[in-house]
Amino acid sequence: MRGTKNPMNPKRIIAILVFLLVDLVISVAFVDLYTEYLWFQSLGYGNVFINMLKYKIAIFALSFSIMFIILIVNSVVIRRAIMDFLGEKIRYFYEIDLIISLIMAYYFSTRWLDLVFFLNSTDFNLKDPIFGYDVSFFVFKLPFIELLIQIFAVSILFCFINSFIYYIYHFRWVRSWEEFKEVFPDLGYLHISSLFSIVFILISIYLYISRFNLLFSQHGVVSGASWVEVNVSMPSMLLLSFVSIGFAFACLKFRSFEKILLILLIFIILTFTFLGIVPFAFQKLKVEPNELEMEWNYINYSIHYTRFAFGLNVEEFQYNIEYNLSYEKVERHRGTFKNVRLWDHRPLLDVYRQLQQIRTYYFINDVDVDRYYIDGNYTQVMISARELSTDLLPSRAKTWVNRHLVYTHGYGVIASPVNVISREGLPEFILKDVPPTGKIDVLEPRIYYGELTDDYVVVRTKIDEFDYPLGDKNVFTRYDGTGGVRIDGFKKFLFAMRFGDVNLILSEYLTDESRIMFHRNIMDRVKTIAPYLRYDFDPYVAVINGKIYWIVDAYTVLGRFPYSDIHDDIAYIRNPVKVFIDAYNGNVEFYVVQNDAVLKTLERAFPIFKRDMPIEFRKHIRYPINLFEIQAKVYSIYHMTEVEVFYNREDAWETPQEVFERFRIDMEPYYVILSLEDNPEFVLMLPFTPKGRENMIAWMCARCDENYGEIIVYEFPKGELVYGPMQIEARIDQDPEISKLFTLWGQVGSRIIRGNLLVIPIENNVIYVEPIYLKAEKSHIPELRGVILAYNDFIIMKSTLESSIKAVLGERKIERKPETLKDLVKVAVEYYNKALESVKRGNWSAFGDYLRRLGETLERLNESVR
Repeated sequence: MRGTKNPMNPKRIIAILVFLLVDLVISVAFVDLYTEYLWFQSLGYGNVFINMLKYKIAIFALSFSIMFIILIVNSVVIRRAIMDFLGEKIRYFYEIDLIISLIMAYYFSTRWLDLVFFLNSTDFNLKDPIFGYDVSFFVFKLPFIELLIQIFAVSILFCFINSFIYYIYHFRWVRSWEEFKEVFPDLGYLHISSLFSIVFILISIYLYISRFNLLFSQHGVVSGASWVEVNVSMPSMLLLSFVSIGFAFACLKFRSFEKILLILLIFIILTFTFLGIVPFAFQKLKVEPNELEMEWNYINYSIHYTRFAFGLNVEEFQYNIEYNLSYEKVERHRGTFKNVRLWDHRPLLDVYRQLQQIRTYYFINDVDVDRYYIDGNYTQVMISARELSTDLLPSRAKTWVNRHLVYTHGYGVIASPVNVISREGLPEFILKDVPPTGKIDVLEPRIYYGELTDDYVVVRTKIDEFDYPLGDKNVFTRYDGTGGVRIDGFKKFLFAMRFGDVNLILSEYLTDESRIMFHRNIMDRVKTIAPYLRYDFDPYVAVINGKIYWIVDAYTVLGRFPYSDIHDDIAYIRNPVKVFIDAYNGNVEFYVVQNDAVLKTLERAFPIFKRDMPIEFRKHIRYPINLFEIQAKVYSIYHMTEVEVFYNREDAWETPQEVFERFRIDMEPYYVILSLEDNPEFVLMLPFTPKGRENMIAWMCARCDENYGEIIVYEFPKGELVYGPMQIEARIDQDPEISKLFTLWGQVGSRIIRGNLLVIPIENNVIYVEPIYLKAEKSHIPELRGVILAYNDFIIMKSTLESSIKAVLGERKIERKPETLKDLVKVAVEYYNKALESVKRGNWSAFGDYLRRLGETLERLNESVR
């Protein structure tokens, strides 16, 4: 029938498909938002989620409103101008303006943090030296102002594109430019001239604002504005800003495309002249011949603002080398010598994995350094978590039930002192096995949240969870903590949609008491709660009050800061927050350890930070290596505070290199226990060498205990040679006894691993310690077989640090338990038998090592008989 509408009308089909697509997008967005809110709420951070959502909606709404209003007004004017000329209605697709506005608003909404900083700005109480504004204006206010300019600029750009397309399309019948100018309507001329006028207004604002951005310049010897930028570029930009306003009014006056383009060309020539040629001429003719004098003040600004931006409030001392190490000094620094880190984390990770992963589905991801009181002694400890990875399950066991309901958690931690070695060259565990046993009490060993926990799991189901293996059987458990989101009723459907997993609806194992755990990866967890902080990539595990916690260092970072040098895209950095994650319940606590203007600004918007850190937590915080490396790199140049010295780079330093295995690598900062004052304390340290040379010039340390965060630099006398790490490495290679032993060990397929070279300062003395490991061809377990000690002109390698010190200082013993003749004979027989076993296996490197140990034991036996 002719009157019947065609149900298969293409437009109707498209409309239905678009409606369904939009509905799907909205539904998915709602599910993600609501389930995310439930997760935040389960941690007590529901208000934080709402606040973040408000800021994101606010910046989206602001950018959408600006763009949509400008685009709609532009479209109305285009339509009106064309209609007035043609005398008939034209079709205009306002939907395009809506779509463009939505897409660009979504893009600009990713800058929601700019709005947070703008609305909650906190003063640094530090003024810039040029404009006299508090630094907060430049880092908190200015980015949002620039964002608004970008939104307006993009809006005008789309206005030009729309105008060009519509005018060209509707006047496509015009054959010449002259004819086009004659027929083009007056309203169209007013429209185009108005757009150009707005462009000049935006340029004027941009030029005015860009003067402030010169304080972030990076060039030559100055970080920040130079003499030319302050005295030539800034006044020129201000002048051009006013000129641009004049050109904006001129555009409104003219009804000629040629005149508007002429104005634009004149402005381009003026800009090129005043911001290109003139500054270049001043730089070449006036500044460069007298650079030090002209740039003196600006170099001084760069030095002091860079040191502030990177937190280099450093105490500096002279360290006079005396070479008078004695047993009395060794006794006074017993805590240091007992905690010299002989176990490098790289070979130790292999040892832990071979000896303590227990089952194939357990995995030890990393080895961390911390300190504990063991048997009443302050002890530096290597520690790792034993996590569970369902990816390591046998392929047939990778069922949905196993991955999400049964294998839900890792179990326990492994720990060993940094310097204790068994007779087999292996670490002595103070915490090991499943269930964990040892000298550190672990009351709750289960790890539901960690570095490898990327899948969601559901607990409190009808099926028991695998707990740990016990002989040929497995022990099972049921979760009784507070972690996860309750997944009762309609929430099953919501989480099934979120994870695209219908099993959450169909499984009969789930009950109304079941709880779903997601965002279990600790880095994903903290980044989701507080995405405005930057996090250290190396979280570490600690046992506190019997519970397992993950500790993550959080940084406040700015990409630009007035007169600050930029390193790795960082112009300002602080470490004001320590994050503690409960490995069992997943609770996340943000504790403040340092005042910081950026953190105060964030705290106004997101009040999640606590300042009352428990004492037991504070005992395990440490200065982060990543921050220390950045500060050391900056300090290696910016320790020069005298302008002339800095300009000439007369005293530039650099991080030394060392040998690891057979390769030359940059030395990493390392944790040690030192007595900087009276008592041993946990510090992070790194030596320096002069740039281009290998002798040691200074060492830098950051304190981790009671004086947390203090940075101290000890500088050696300039005219005195102090061996640097690579010079010690070269002396080790040249020592005939050590080289002979290395050759013997490496003859039958054993690989020699040279560990970290540690520089240990002791009362105006410096000793160097390098552990040596052997890794047999058929074994994956590295064994610590020697300790090299370098002091003054001595290079000694013995089986233990104690025996190396004795070889350097003489015959007096250092805190050794009395050994009876019976004990020594027993040890000698043991080494003899192991040497014979090594011969039978053809392991000549092990044979040489046991023969050497047998010789040392016989020497001690001979001393005892005498």
